[in-house]
Amino acid sequence: MFRQFLRSNILKLNYHLNQYKHVMWLIGDGRSGTTWIANLINHNLKYREVFEPFHPWLNPRMPYLSVNHYIRSNAKDIELLQEAEKIFTGMLHDVRCDVGNRKIHYKGLLVKDIFANLLAHWACQQFPKIRPILLIRNPFSVALSKQKKHEWYWMNDPIDFLKQTELSEDYLSEYIDLIHLVSEKKNFIQNQILIWCILNLVPLRQFKGQNCSNKLKVLFYEHVYTNPQHEIKSVFEYLGLSNLNKNLPDSTILQPSRVVGKSSNILSGTSPISEWRNELAAHEINAGLKILSQFGFDKVYANDIPDKSALVNVGSICD
Repeated sequence: MFRQFLRSNILKLNYHLNQYKHVMWLIGDGRSGTTWIANLINHNLKYREVFEPFHPWLNPRMPYLSVNHYIRSNAKDIELLQEAEKIFTGMLHDVRCDVGNRKIHYKGLLVKDIFANLLAHWACQQFPKIRPILLIRNPFSVALSKQKKHEWYWMNDPIDFLKQTELSEDYLSEYIDLIHLVSEKKNFIQNQILIWCILNLVPLRQFKGQNCSNKLKVLFYEHVYTNPQHEIKSVFEYLGLSNLNKNLPDSTILQPSRVVGKSSNILSGTSPISEWRNELAAHEINAGLKILSQFGFDKVYANDIPDKSALVNVGSICD
C-alpha cells in the first residue's frame, strides 16, 4: 500500500510539473505484440506507460464501453471525453494501468491499447497532441495466439460488430453477408481473421489522407522482428525524438514481454513470423486468405513479410 501511495504521488507530481506533454499511443489487435513493441520503444523507461486504459472489462470507470467500441470521429460523448482526457493528460492514476512504472521522472506518456482501434480516430480529433501508432501483425499468427489464450478476454464472434449500429452503417454494410456466413461456421480461426480485418480496416480508412499533426504511423510486427533497430528508429523519427535514435540493447530486443505464454514462439525457439504455416491445415489457410481478399489484405500478407505499399488497397498509410 505504501508503494502504491508513493507511486501515485510521484505520477501526480510529474503531471503538475507538465512532464506528460508528449503522448504516443500504441494501438493494435490483441496478441499482435503491442507489449513487446512498447518495451522496445520505451527501453530507457523515459515514458510513463499507461497499460490498456480502454480495456472494456478491466476499467470500471468506463462500464459503457463495448468490446472494440466504435465511435464516430465527430461524435459528442461527454462521458467518454472526460475519461479520455484523464488518460491523455496523465491525470489517470490506476494500479493496473501503471503496473510497470517505477521511475521518478518522466518525459511523456506511452499509452498502449488492444481494444481502442475503433475509437482511435475520434480520440485523436479530441486531443491533437496524440501521436498514434497502429501495430499490425499477420492475422493467422494473431488468430493462433488468441486460440492458445482462449480463456482471455477477446471478441470471439464477428457478429458482435453488427450490434454497433453506427459501425455497421459506416463501414460494414458491404460485409454483412460475409460476417453472417463466417459467424455461422463457428470456426475460431476464421472468426478471428475476420475480426482482425475489421479492426484494421476502420482506422486505416478513418486516417486515410489525414494531413494533421497526429497522422497515423503504421508499424508491422514482422518488420520490427526482422529489423528492430531500423523500425524503432523510424518510430522515434515520427515522434520527433531524434535524441532517442540510439541502438536498442540486445537484451531488450530478446526479452519476451510479460504477457507471453508457455506456447510462445520466442520461448519455444520457433519463428513468430512463419510458424503459423506449420500449425494450420491447408483448408484453414485457404479459408482465411479468402476472407482477407474481401478487404484487400491478401496482397499485404501475400508473403510472410508484409508489403506495406499494398495497404493502398485497404485504406492508406499516412506516414
